[in-house]
Amino acid sequence: MDIIIDKNLQKLRAEKGNTQEELASFLLVSSQAVSKWERGESMPDVSLLPRIAAYYNVTVDDLLGVGEIRKRERIAEYEAESSRYDRTGEAEKRAEVWRRAVAEFPNDLQCLTRLMQTLHGSPSGTNDEVIELAERILRESTDSAQRNSATQILVLNLMYEERFDEAEKLINTLPSMWVTTDRLLCELYCNSGDKEKGKKEACGNMLLYFDLAGYDLYNLCVFNKGDYEHYIRLHEVFLRLADVIFDDGFYGFYNCRIYARHYWLAKLYTNLHNDEEKAKYHLEAAAKCAIDFDNLPEKFTYKGTLFGEGHEWTQKNISHNSTESICERLLHGIDDCGLDDGSFDRWRNKDWFRAVVSSLEKNGK
Repeated sequence: MDIIIDKNLQKLRAEKGNTQEELASFLLVSSQAVSKWERGESMPDVSLLPRIAAYYNVTVDDLLGVGEIRKRERIAEYEAESSRYDRTGEAEKRAEVWRRAVAEFPNDLQCLTRLMQTLHGSPSGTNDEVIELAERILRESTDSAQRNSATQILVLNLMYEERFDEAEKLINTLPSMWVTTDRLLCELYCNSGDKEKGKKEACGNMLLYFDLAGYDLYNLCVFNKGDYEHYIRLHEVFLRLADVIFDDGFYGFYNCRIYARHYWLAKLYTNLHNDEEKAKYHLEAAAKCAIDFDNLPEKFTYKGTLFGEGHEWTQKNISHNSTESICERLLHGIDDCGLDDGSFDRWRNKDWFRAVVSSLEKNGK
């Protein structure tokens, strides 16, 4: 177990507002000895530990950092438990994990951040609760990752509450997309000549831009509400973009994005044009994407695609919001006993439609 007395001494002395000389005088040692302790060059004699702890009104365990180390180990256990539910899509169980963690460590910002992230968009929490957590994290945290997550989630939940002026004010404090870690790291590696890191960063950015394009596609549909022909154009352009990015035909993780576009196009071509050929094409494509996603290996690498080459994925990176597989979701979307509104009734007795249903039932996990 690592001992972190050097950092703790610096922290405790700063909090008390005393000097190295004052601590040295209390302990009857030289100020040089205290300086070496704080630099991690040497350790106080064991006999001095209780006196140092008493001087700062902490326990010896706290002074040595043992309590903090044990806390981090305990939080790591919560992370592992939460990760299992990430994989299975059991959002309520994941929320319960972080409620227990916060009950045990009510002032730990990592636990508070994970609870906020879990409750966001989950039936286990309310917008008010998420907003309260996000605002607390922004007040107390100096960690950039925690603050960025809290800012994003706070903006979204303010919008859900129709507090648009507050959301806009917060948004206007943020930098543009050009001033991001992803963007600037790519520029750094390009200019420093680190080709391997630069290529990896650029490919990762291309996949990120593709994902962002998908989110903005939904926004464009909102802005063109009711213009279903426009919806068709938007979805088809997105699919053409997918074929440019993934020019080898391997979508990997992004199968879960692309299947939805094919599903909606199948529905639109059915309802608007009664076009069996295009409905068949897109529903079969949606089924293939769903099956491919549900059967992804534990780890995979984009190898042939022009813009994502070398980008690695592991199932640990994928968090599910539902216990259903993608195949099950698609089945519910086209099943007359599921979520379908009857759009596909006209195709239900067709051999190709039955084949789609059969493939989803057979291949989905």
